[in-house]
Amino acid sequence: MKTPETRILLIPLSFVFLIGLTQGVNIAHADDIEGSEDHPLISRYDDSVITYYDVKDFGEYKLPLGELDDDRELSDSKTVTGKVTRIQYKAPEGRSTLEIYRNYETALKDAGFDILFSGTQGELGWFWTIKLYQRDVNPLDIEQNPVVSQQDFRYLSAKLDRQDEGAGVVYVSLCVSLREGSDSSGIQVDVVETGSMDTDKVDVRTDADVLAEEISSKGVTSIQDLYFDTGKASIKSESRTALEEISKFLKEEKGFDLYVVGHTDSSGDLEYNMSLSKDRAKAVVNALVTDYGISQERLHPHGVGPLAPTATNATEEGRAQNRRVELVKP
Repeated sequence: MKTPETRILLIPLSFVFLIGLTQGVNIAHADDIEGSEDHPLISRYDDSVITYYDVKDFGEYKLPLGELDDDRELSDSKTVTGKVTRIQYKAPEGRSTLEIYRNYETALKDAGFDILFSGTQGELGWFWTIKLYQRDVNPLDIEQNPVVSQQDFRYLSAKLDRQDEGAGVVYVSLCVSLREGSDSSGIQVDVVETGSMDTDKVDVRTDADVLAEEISSKGVTSIQDLYFDTGKASIKSESRTALEEISKFLKEEKGFDLYVVGHTDSSGDLEYNMSLSKDRAKAVVNALVTDYGISQERLHPHGVGPLAPTATNATEEGRAQNRRVELVKP
């Protein structure tokens, strides 16, 4: 069998890697949707057309690293944050999913990417792409998804570490599948470029006076600048400022106790999220008692998981708002 011609080439440019066309440039197609363009790091497969395009300057993305378990949940994944670009292409007719997939795989490897995970429909099962692109993992913001299908799909997750060059880490999620009722393939390319988000855009006061005002007027205040590693209850060092302000408030207002209530988004199993939210509340209480001298008798940890959202869990922004710890006056 003749090996398909590799049509996607690697071109290194200082700190940037371009997986470009044979000519070395990204060329738009007349039928691309308005406002779309190839990602600057990864070009399209020759003669492909962009059918979906979405960019968030700073977002969250769950990178699949395993098959689905018996409960149809990802057995392994990594949540990454940074600039998130999601592009769908309709490939030219007559090109197999294998040929397109091998072109991308080869180009990524040549560019220095490590393949973290890969699989096919036969290995991962037909429901895998539904879970990934239409359900709760990384749902696409469209009512119908004509490109990513369950037929003959091939998937990979890849990583390029450029931290030594001061350029962060790039993650790529690629899925090539046979479009339903068509002789052409669909290509989903998701790219996450890690890095710091713009700060100082919103002035959020987390100080003792604000806490006192909200507790007095509403009986509850939400603390969203308490940080935890994904899926864990250990408090990160970035939470110190918030803990200091909470402790100041508690030392100034000694007349009442507080419920410390953990909340999660709806990703994952309900029982797991209920347990995680309570463990995080306990971790906050323990930090206030151990590090700031607050009486443990005044603090009562509880967890309600995803049962009391303040925003929709259908969007990344909503899920971020729902992951929080609240102080509630009994």
